[in-house]
Amino acid sequence: MNFFLRQLIFRIIFFEPVARVFDRCIIHDPLGLYGERLAARHLLKQGYYITSQRFLVRYGEIDLVAVDRNTIVFVEVKTRSRINNSIPAESVGIAKQARIVRAAKHYLKQYHLTECQTRFDVIAVLCSAPGARAVTTHYKHAFEPHASFEIF
Repeated sequence: MNFFLRQLIFRIIFFEPVARVFDRCIIHDPLGLYGERLAARHLLKQGYYITSQRFLVRYGEIDLVAVDRNTIVFVEVKTRSRINNSIPAESVGIAKQARIVRAAKHYLKQYHLTECQTRFDVIAVLCSAPGARAVTTHYKHAFEPHASFEIF
C-alpha cells in the first residue's frame, strides 16, 4: 500500500471521529449540562417540580420534565455561549419539535399520564462558560404540537 493511501486511511479512522467526539464531549457538553442545571434551578425557583432530566428514548430526548400545578411541562433547554444572529430558542425548529413531541408521547404512555394537560416550553441560557454568570429566559407555551404530530 502506498504512503498516501495509508495516511488517508489513518486520518479517516483516527482523526475525524476523535475530533468530533472531542468537540462534542469536551467543548459543548459541559456548557449544555451547565445550562440544563441552571434551567432546572430556574424552574425550581418558579415552584415547578422536576420529575425527569434528560429523558432519552429512540424517538428523541427531553431535557427536563416538570410539573407546574396540574400541567406536565416538557422543557427544551438551549444553551449558547454568545448571541450570534438569533436567539437560542429560535433553533428549536419543526423537526426538533416533532422529536420532542414523539418523546413526550412516549413519556406520557410509559407513566400512564395520557389524560394530563401538557405544555412545551423552551428555556434559553446565555453564558460564556460553565460557572460564569448566565442570563436565563423562559418561553412558556413555546410551541404546540402540529396536526401532523398531535399528542393524542
